[in-house]
Amino acid sequence: MVVVDPKITAKTERLLVRPLTMEDAEDVVLMRSHPEVMKHTSILPSDDVEKSKAWIQGCFDRENCWNFVIELLPSAREDLSSPRVIGLIGAVRAPEVGYMLNNNYWGKGYATEALRAFMPLFFEHYSGGEQGRFEYAEAHTDPELVASQHVLEKAGFKLHEFREKDFENPILGWRDTLVYRMYRQGTESA
Repeated sequence: MVVVDPKITAKTERLLVRPLTMEDAEDVVLMRSHPEVMKHTSILPSDDVEKSKAWIQGCFDRENCWNFVIELLPSAREDLSSPRVIGLIGAVRAPEVGYMLNNNYWGKGYATEALRAFMPLFFEHYSGGEQGRFEYAEAHTDPELVASQHVLEKAGFKLHEFREKDFENPILGWRDTLVYRMYRQGTESA
């Protein structure tokens, strides 16, 4: 079981990146219930909080999963009744990283800010020891998701590979994938 040490966090001007907990299920379901948020994932939208709890437990149960939430700091919240957790970020299948943002927070730079904060945590965590070492992180995106491509590029990822019809989406069918990579500082491919 992988539960991230609660002391592992990253803070930016507007965000706190902290480990995912079961208590985040209510905010996670807000993302997982929105069709546009889930459109390019392997999971169908669901407003069932129990399914979100099961998904969180699944993250804890997988050895190669290291997930965090993106929390909006109180000073950045316009409305204190809005959700604290506005996104998810992490190593979904290390070395693959990914993120998801509540659609109400798209287009405000939060994804780029969170990814820039998360990547040093990723490379520090996967620098050897029992969890292994990765010389790069990889992110997959649909060619249609131009905004995600911009987020990855602004965070320092570079396009590495185009894969044709390699992902079966439950809504869209077979999709192409753009694979982006970020190399560990100091490696020859960086």
